[in-house]
This record gives sequence, C-alpha cells and structure tokens, in this order.
Amino acid sequence: MQTAFLKKVLVMAGSTDQTDRAGIHTVGLIFTRLDWIFREQPTSDYGIDAQAERRNPDGKAGGKLIALQIKSGASYFRARGNGYVYHGDARHREYWTNHSLPVFLVLHNPITNITLWQRIEEHLIEEGENGGWAIGIPRDQTLDEEHENFIAAGIASDFASTRRAQLALDLPAIRQFAAHPDIYLRVEDWVNKTLNFRGAEAVFNEEPDAEADLSFDVAMPAYTIDYFMAVFFPWLNWTLHEYEDADHGAGEVAVHILRVELSAVGKAALTLDDFYQSELPPFRPEPEISYLPDDREDEWDPDGAE
Repeated sequence: MQTAFLKKVLVMAGSTDQTDRAGIHTVGLIFTRLDWIFREQPTSDYGIDAQAERRNPDGKAGGKLIALQIKSGASYFRARGNGYVYHGDARHREYWTNHSLPVFLVLHNPITNITLWQRIEEHLIEEGENGGWAIGIPRDQTLDEEHENFIAAGIASDFASTRRAQLALDLPAIRQFAAHPDIYLRVEDWVNKTLNFRGAEAVFNEEPDAEADLSFDVAMPAYTIDYFMAVFFPWLNWTLHEYEDADHGAGEVAVHILRVELSAVGKAALTLDDFYQSELPPFRPEPEISYLPDDREDEWDPDGAE
C-alpha cells in the first residue's frame, strides 16, 4: 500500500512538472515566432519563469525586456464573466508590482492549446481575503501578433492603461502645439470607405490651407469627427472651422478643418511632465544672516577729544 501510494505521488509530481515544462516551451515558441528573444530563468524563487526581449527591425536585441510568470494547466482557467480570473498571494503581488521589469502573467491550457496573458497592474488587481488578490484575464487576450504591441509597450490592454501610455507618447506633439497660438488640424474623411478617417495634419499658421507642419499617421472607422478626436486627440479642444465636401479625390474625400488648442488634459500632461523633470529644493538651505540695526548714538565727541 505504501509503495503504491508513493508511486502515485511520484506520477502526479511528474505529470505536473511535464505540464509546467510544456507551458514554458509553448510560450517560448510563441515569442520566437514573433521574433522575440526568449530566455528561460533556471531558478524561479518568486515566480519569474522567463524574460522576453523584442528584436529591432535589423534583427538585433532591442534592449527592452519583460518578465514572464507562466502558469500551465487547465485548472488555471477559472471562468468568470467573459474571461478568466487568476488568484494570487501577497508575496507574489508585492514582488511583481515592484519588479524593475513589466511583469506579465501567461496562462497556457495544454488541452485546448489556448495561451492568454495579462499585465500585472495595481489598478487591475482586486483585493481578496487574508492578503489574497485576483486579476481578470479577458477571454480574447491571446498571446499572439494581434496583441504584441501591448506586450512590447509593457502595458495591459485595458482602456486606462492604453490611454496613459498613449498620452506619454503624445507629449512631444503636445509641446509643439503648446508653442503656437494659431493651430488648425486637417482630417481626411473617406466617405465611401469603412476605414473612413485617415490621417491628420497640423498647421501652425493663421492660414488653415498652409503647408502642414506636423503629420499624424492615424486611421480608424468612425461615424463622427467627435469620436475620432476623442480617441486620437483627447488633449485638444476643437471647433469646426470649415468642412470641405468630397469634391476631390474622385469624389470620395471630405476634409474636416478644425481650429484647435490644448485642452485641460493637454495642459495637465505638460504640468506633470514639467514636475517630473523639476529639481528638488536644496536639502540644507544656506542660513540667512540678519543684522540688527544699532540705534545707539555715536559716543565719540571729536571736539572733546584730546
């Protein structure tokens, strides 16, 4: 009986180890196919199983790494709503959220061959009992080329994370807009196309038809210019200056000409960026030396001097 029990324990342990190895190999293969460098960690005291690094277009290492915690097995796919939920403990949460690299949780199901991911972010974590916590993983957040840019940027794919990251990327443009009093934005609307809003040009000039000073390679399907501006330029206030009907470009292209200025979001972004770069006051300021006025009369009498 005891021998049979030991054999059963050893078989279970071996099966678990094989499942873990299968998950790591599968995740490594996915990153390799995406042209990333995948480095497995030989030891994993706190649950960092591997690091991944995206290659530059020239094939060389890009220098931007992410850390991976890989969980393999159908038992990790606990359904909740339109996705899954992962439950963690306090020590892992503290370690992952304070890690010098962005930490991504990767779940692999060896039965269905589905591999999902989620960035460990404090604002996505749900508090649990006794220091426990949970984090949701969308059902469609698969580890593949479709979501590669989120992983490369080190962010989650939720709305707040993408907005925060995009605003940081837009800072150089926001600074250029802040330096000019007269700004127009020209946006093309391909009225007969599904992907109708294509590109935007900024004109730092009193004349809206002047040559563009800045171009934005953006495109999206949208019913209104309001939605387009809310997605790509939340840091601008705008009013419609002119609308040119689709009378050029084979009758397919209309142009929205907007008069724009920085919004409260744009101004706040600059204020925060200035704060990030500002210096602290001296740790120990120089002492101020004050002199008390001497109101006493001069006691020396030149006439009585000997």
